[in-house]
Amino acid sequence: MSNLQCDLSTLLQETTPVDTLTYHPVERRYRNVQIILTTILYLLVAAAALFLLLLENPVWCCFTEAAILIATTFNLFILLKAWKYKGYALRQQDISWRSGVIFPSVTTIPYRRLQQVSVKQNPVSRLFHLYSVEAVNGAQAYASLTIHGLNQETASQINDFLLSRLRNEPD
Repeated sequence: MSNLQCDLSTLLQETTPVDTLTYHPVERRYRNVQIILTTILYLLVAAAALFLLLLENPVWCCFTEAAILIATTFNLFILLKAWKYKGYALRQQDISWRSGVIFPSVTTIPYRRLQQVSVKQNPVSRLFHLYSVEAVNGAQAYASLTIHGLNQETASQINDFLLSRLRNEPD
């Protein structure tokens, strides 16, 4: 193994910054999954608030339900915009996941740090035949990267590719 000294300007020219990568988009159907899950969550919150407020003071019930309705509408509006920003990028040495409209973030995990890769589905994603690939980084406590909204073929390809990298197999 060699560990030669490199010039910083050369390294910067050879490495593509994560903010300039071309990200592969998630399936359009993933937007529907997010809308359904968010709607279910807000309906549960609204039902719980309605129940609790009717026990205490019915006057506050209207204000609370209106606030929940406004929050739901705002959240759904953001979700409609956010799914376009979600995407993943595979490079020679790492994988990146981009998400967030209000608070954009990019999570990147080097392949050499991968400890586990799995394909998952939740009940709503199953209705839309969508999958998620989760890559767990062993180097940090909270480091996992989950690529949501993939069709079965793409999820299987990414999973197989990451598993080959996990086993240090060449492409």
